[in-house]
Amino acid sequence: MSIPALADSHVARSTRRLLEQSGFQVDSIDVRLGSGIPDRMVADLARREGRVLISGDKIFANGREYPPRAYAGIIVIRVKPLTAERMNRALRRFLTQSTVADYQGLLVVITATKFRIIGKRTSS
Repeated sequence: MSIPALADSHVARSTRRLLEQSGFQVDSIDVRLGSGIPDRMVADLARREGRVLISGDKIFANGREYPPRAYAGIIVIRVKPLTAERMNRALRRFLTQSTVADYQGLLVVITATKFRIIGKRTSS
């Protein structure tokens, strides 16, 4: 099963490849529209296309501004410093412990040591 996703400018190429190896079909905002695209435009594109939004930007963890239920899901990778190696390590740990059903329509915040799934699942 291929999971459509949209990666913002904070997501490194190697991180996108890791996601693709894990079953995501990842589009990069930088490749599609160039760099410097406002956060709101990135979020709107992910929402319109039914893609999981993947970012290293903590702004997307703001559930009031970006309510997860309005998206196919939001994954925010919060590691410091924000390097591809640290993102990949944290993301790899998350991907080995979860499935798409665990976060579809929810917010996932991944840190260097843990991840949290935020929101309420809706019944089918």
